[in-house]
Amino acid sequence: MPPSSMRAVTCTGPGQLALEERPIPEPGPGEVRVKLRGCGICGSDLSLLSIGYLGSRITPGHEMTAAVDELGEGVSGFAIGDTVAVEPINTCGRCHSCRSGRDAICPDIQFLGVHVDGGFADYVTVPSRRLFLVDARLPIEISALAEPMAVVIHALKRAQFSAGQRVLVLGAGSLGLLTVVAARALGAEDVWITARHAHQAALAEKLGAGRVYREPDATAEKLAVLGREHPIDCAVETVGGQAETLPLAVAALRPGGVVSIVGLFRGKLELDPFPLFQKEVTLAWSNCYEHPHQHTDFENAIQILTEHRGELGDITSHQLGLEEIQRGFELAADKRSGTVKVTVLN
Repeated sequence: MPPSSMRAVTCTGPGQLALEERPIPEPGPGEVRVKLRGCGICGSDLSLLSIGYLGSRITPGHEMTAAVDELGEGVSGFAIGDTVAVEPINTCGRCHSCRSGRDAICPDIQFLGVHVDGGFADYVTVPSRRLFLVDARLPIEISALAEPMAVVIHALKRAQFSAGQRVLVLGAGSLGLLTVVAARALGAEDVWITARHAHQAALAEKLGAGRVYREPDATAEKLAVLGREHPIDCAVETVGGQAETLPLAVAALRPGGVVSIVGLFRGKLELDPFPLFQKEVTLAWSNCYEHPHQHTDFENAIQILTEHRGELGDITSHQLGLEEIQRGFELAADKRSGTVKVTVLN
């Protein structure tokens, strides 16, 4: 039996997090209560914290690995103690997007860790269809990468990636580095990447990136020359914010290429339309993951994590306890410290 109360993180103001005691949630029909084992800190968590998580008392965190703790009424296919990854969304299940497996663009979507309680806690309840079994032998710091890896898998789909193509990745944070791993695992001929920091560049090379371009030396002019010699079929933008990355992608792309945009940009973008027009470049925005009836992005992500576990340990650069949540966010926000991915352990 679990204790009567649990620890949960709450945002007490812009940039401020605290632990509080809360009742342990009970699973409703079709739900599963899971005991969190680890939850990664995402760039979107950092952005939301800076504005106080929209003023809510929601527990943040959505990159979750956990153990099944209690089954709600009508749930089958899981046993107490199973290790699972959590697809952190709730959707209506009725709209055209949901019926076609594109749950992430459901008009009524709710994200765990944003709209409802998420993974920086001891327990959380989740609809059973959002849980995916994981090999219990997979280290926590790797199984906690299932959510960002699913984001990457979906981004490559949106880029119309296929085996034998050359891929350019903009940004060498955890999403960019996972894109290198995923593209190689799925048969890319070569993967190029831009990196701001030396430790990111070194890790990108270790993970198999064929070429690493250090910012700010990665210019549109330089990539255009290289792109003519070795045309890029598709690009994945992982930076967002206020980065001037899209011109780099367009410069390197072959005519008819695709840019998949996973980074969340803030404010308006300035982009010269002529190179896009000239090359008939497609800009494809990529939001989370798909949940079709077969071969969901999460299942594909878990397969890649399992098969490439030996390569992935260095992506999680820091592991801290739940009681160190404030420091974890500070580390995650400061890439100059050598941080790649910070995972909070329970």
